[in-house]
Order: sequence, then structure tokens, then C-alpha cells
Amino acid sequence: MTLLDIIIPPLLGSIIALSTNWLAIKMLFRPHRAKYIFGLRVPFTPGLIPKERNRLATKMAEAISTRLLTPEVLAAELADPAVWPLPDITIGEMLQNFGITDTASLTTPLAPRLKAVADKLLPQALAVIQNLENSQPELDKKLAELTYKVIDENIGTIASMFVSRGKIYASIKTNLFAYLSDEGNYEPLREKIHEGIDALLTHPEMHKVITEKFLAFNIKNDLGEFFAKEKHAVSGVLTAVASYIAKHMPIQTMIENKLASFDVAEAENVILSVAGRELRLIIWLGGILGFVIGTLSLFF
Repeated sequence: MTLLDIIIPPLLGSIIALSTNWLAIKMLFRPHRAKYIFGLRVPFTPGLIPKERNRLATKMAEAISTRLLTPEVLAAELADPAVWPLPDITIGEMLQNFGITDTASLTTPLAPRLKAVADKLLPQALAVIQNLENSQPELDKKLAELTYKVIDENIGTIASMFVSRGKIYASIKTNLFAYLSDEGNYEPLREKIHEGIDALLTHPEMHKVITEKFLAFNIKNDLGEFFAKEKHAVSGVLTAVASYIAKHMPIQTMIENKLASFDVAEAENVILSVAGRELRLIIWLGGILGFVIGTLSLFF
């Protein structure tokens, strides 16, 4: 056996293994598009990842949306103050940065909005009141008990024995419903509600609440403390929000479409930048194994 006979098998085995491993890894990505000769598609073109891109996108999107990006995971992450880049600043300081220094004017934009909400709710509230016995039986019962209590306190227990408290309450309800049913009384009632909203927003106590509570609220510390104290409640709310998002937003479809539209060449660069070292090790490992197998063949 000559020296050449000893060198060639290990060297040839190493070269073949290196080449096949390198080619196998390249065929994952290349070619990016199908190749044709005389109208016939060349086998193994395009590469595995470009060829199965849509199927891979579907499977990856399914895995991400059902195992990684679940409502519970979203809620747990959102409820953690550490994930929020909250600024260490009070609401008052933040408003000053935007040039808002007149704290008394903060309630001004609320008035028309609250009045608009009241205007929408008032007809619904009147409808509920007019059908109180059927729509809100518990409330109707409590109002009846309150009426009986007022009757007993004002005319005495003995005198109340000779008065039908139920008829008095029914009469009050009838006259109240009649008053509420009169369209002429609707507008004054609406005006009274608007006056109450204005009085509430301009009350000194409201200004005190805004200056001492709202403006002094530190976004980072106070919100973080609230999250820590009410972690269970916050997590429950965020879970509900995340569940709503997961239910009404096509997260899986969005991820799938994004992955499917990802440029193959760019995807190759991203994968190689992350796993390039490991892929090169696989190629060299193949070369080493080929060398070992070629060496062992000398003895068989």
C-alpha cells in the first residue's frame, strides 16, 4: 500500500462529506426561485424554504398565536410594570411640558362630553324607571321599602296600620311615571342634569381633587404601585382585553401574511446571521466524520 493509497480515502471522504453538507445547507435557501430547462422544472428548485414558505408561515403563525402569543401571556406581560417604559414624572409636570398651566380649565372639555352622555342615557333611564317593576325588581323593592319607612316615620306606626302603604307607593309611581312621560317635562329635567354637571365640575372640591390627586399622580411610581397592589385585578382586566384582541383580531392571519411576504434573500441573511456559526460547525463536523470513515475504510 503506497502513501497515496493511505491519503486518498480519508481526504476523499472528508471532501465528499464537506461538500454534501455545504450543498444541503445551501439547498435550504437556494435557489430562491424555480429553474426550468426546456419548460421542465429542475428538481429541488426552488430551495426547501422558498418552496415551502407559505406552509412554514402557516405553521409558524399557528405556533406563535396558540403557544407563544396567547391572551394569558399577553396579560401577564402587560401586567408587569417592568415592561412599561413609564416616565418618572407627575401628570402636572407632563401637562406643563405641553404648555398647559391653567388647571381650572382641565374640566372644561369634560362638560360637553358628560352632557352628551347624559342626553343619551336619559331616555334609557326613563324607560327603565317607567317599567321599574319588571326591569329592575330589586330596585323596585328597595324603593317600596324606603317609601314604607318614610310613611311609618311621618305618620306613626299605629296610623300607618290604617293606610295602605302599597297603594301610596303605587300612586307615587303612577304620578311619577306620568310626569316623566310628559314630553313637556323632559327638557327641564335635561336642563337640571346639565346644571348639575356644570356645578360638579366647577365645585371647589373638584378643583382640589384635580390639583391634589390627579396632577400629583406620578406615572412611574403610583402606577407601578397600583399594578403591584392590584396585580390580580389588573391581570384579570388585561386578560379580558387580551382575550378580546385575540378573538376579534386575526393575529394568526396577520403573522402568517407577514411571514409569507418576507423576502427569501432577507430571511436567508437573518437566519445565517443568527445560526451561521452553528451551520459552519455542521459542515466541518461532516468533513471530520468523512475523514474518520475514509480512514476506517483502510482497515476493511
